[in-house]
Amino acid sequence: MTTIVFERNPGVYLPEISAYRRYIKKNLPEFSTFDSSKIDDYNPMDFDVVWRFMGLDTKGTGRKVIHEYNSLSTGRFPRLKNRVKQTINVKPHARVFLNETVKKGFFFADNIPFKYRDMGVDSTFFQQTKTAPEYDFVYAGSLDRGVAISSVLNHFQTILKTSTLLIIGAMPEDLLKEYENTTNIIFTGRVPYEEVAALMAKARYGLNLMPDQYPFNLQTATKVLEYCALSLPVVSTDYRWIRQFEKERKRKFFILESHLGNFTIKNLEKHSFKIPQIDNCEWESVIESSKIFDLLR
Repeated sequence: MTTIVFERNPGVYLPEISAYRRYIKKNLPEFSTFDSSKIDDYNPMDFDVVWRFMGLDTKGTGRKVIHEYNSLSTGRFPRLKNRVKQTINVKPHARVFLNETVKKGFFFADNIPFKYRDMGVDSTFFQQTKTAPEYDFVYAGSLDRGVAISSVLNHFQTILKTSTLLIIGAMPEDLLKEYENTTNIIFTGRVPYEEVAALMAKARYGLNLMPDQYPFNLQTATKVLEYCALSLPVVSTDYRWIRQFEKERKRKFFILESHLGNFTIKNLEKHSFKIPQIDNCEWESVIESSKIFDLLR
């Protein structure tokens, strides 16, 4: 049996690893999979295939190595970081990219086999039963979004004072101190992933707060997919990916103005939301259509 280890740094959230392992167990019995974060005394050479989420890899340790680029570089000088990775990372046996935009961002000029694999949604989101809303809005995702987060929190503190916002995830200390006494903003802190769908389903609207800056504005917003799987109307900041997704799916979200002047309950209630059906975004469908495991053959 061929063994595959998916490398994960402790504490790093990579839902695709669990999805990959479930898919392989169900559909590819000739492979046996492992999560490196759950193995003591981990040695890449103990496995037939090492699947790395990049990152840097200057040694390429492993019998067969797959490099997966599920995002472009972030932080300061992201394009320079992409160039550095393209230059110093060793050549793997194959690569996986989130999409064509991510592939182009790394400037690889070689003939190494590759596949695209976009983000998916866990089946629990599609199966979640909707109940009467307990909150007006929910935001789940990274809270490291600068003014996109702080301006919306301030809007709830000053304008939407009678509307409730549930925030799922670990809150940066500075924002927590500033808004912890704002009674209409409820913080859950970090919660187990298996509890997220049920929490999100308690809201009337799903908030997507992504800055219109590289590379965030080019990459799939997983939380938007999860909101849609839960049939939540999406309220989003304005940027390239959300507009493209809305157009491709022929659906309609509520796009926030940069100064949030249109962000009122009255405007939302009269808006004609059209929530997309995204059954093809469930993880098994995404993996099946990507054919990424053909790279192992």
